Amino acid sequence: VLDFNGTIVLKQAVDSYLKRDSAGSTMDAPPTDVINSLRVLCADPKNTVFVVSGDNKENVEQAIGHIPGLGLAASNGSCFSPPLREGSSYRTWLALDLGVDWASVEGVALRIMAKFTARTNGSFIKRAHSSIGWSYYSCDPEFGSLQAKYLVIELERELAAFDVRFVNLKGIVEVIPRKLNKGIIVKKILRDVAARNNNAGVDFVLCMGDDISDEKMFTSVFSFVSEMNEDYSNVVPSPPVIQLSQGTLLASQPFLVEKPVLQCSNQNEQIYAFTVSVGKKESHASQYVDDARDVADLLVKLSSGKRASFRRGTEDEMHLMQFS
Repeated sequence: VLDFNGTIVLKQAVDSYLKRDSAGSTMDAPPTDVINSLRVLCADPKNTVFVVSGDNKENVEQAIGHIPGLGLAASNGSCFSPPLREGSSYRTWLALDLGVDWASVEGVALRIMAKFTARTNGSFIKRAHSSIGWSYYSCDPEFGSLQAKYLVIELERELAAFDVRFVNLKGIVEVIPRKLNKGIIVKKILRDVAARNNNAGVDFVLCMGDDISDEKMFTSVFSFVSEMNEDYSNVVPSPPVIQLSQGTLLASQPFLVEKPVLQCSNQNEQIYAFTVSVGKKESHASQYVDDARDVADLLVKLSSGKRASFRRGTEDEMHLMQFS
């Protein structure tokens, strides 16, 4: 499971990320060696590879949606596309039902944000699935920050009846469902993979990300490992899934219905789970690499069958961990 911006591509500047929708441009594609490595890893039927991005599904699909066997999750995991089958050019998109009437939330939030956009030069509204944001990155810093504070106050008052939360990042105020985070989709992916082949389980997990939103991915990996072989009635089930794409989906469509079984046939075998932060910083991840170039090197080594190494972050020393 891999994050996109800052993990399989070098970190884009905040202003280019925030301006992308208004400018009509698309996200940068990963380097050729990363694309080729993902192709090789996805071609192995024993592997399940997902890229989880905070961007909208259109940009994610345009950048890497052509890779056969690669699963995609966009808008921080609120919508996702199961791995694309070889020879298929059409992706199925599904979404997590997080219990929020998002059309009503958007209606209220858009009206308020439009008012602030009209009186704040350089600001604009950014929309994605289950997310709506007001960007003030290009505004006068002092005035933009002041308007953002007033915007949050008004949004909190008008959206009090909805189960949403407000994220005020550098240059943007975002409204998202309260339950939404990348960890939800990561755990759903792991549960689905573990239930395949008569509950064969999972023997290897590699999860990599570079920013605060990816911390939930790391903790969800630990949570998944801890609940292995637990009674399903004792855990929180994944949210229901709804269909976004046109047409009829088969009942056997992967990820459509979560199998209520956590007991796996490999329960006596060792599970190798690696959580890796991109950049040395305080993190729930157990290891780290310096930047996206190290991620690319790791993926190339994994896809070529070579032994790969990465650093384990500690205050006093660097430890090398190897796996095949």
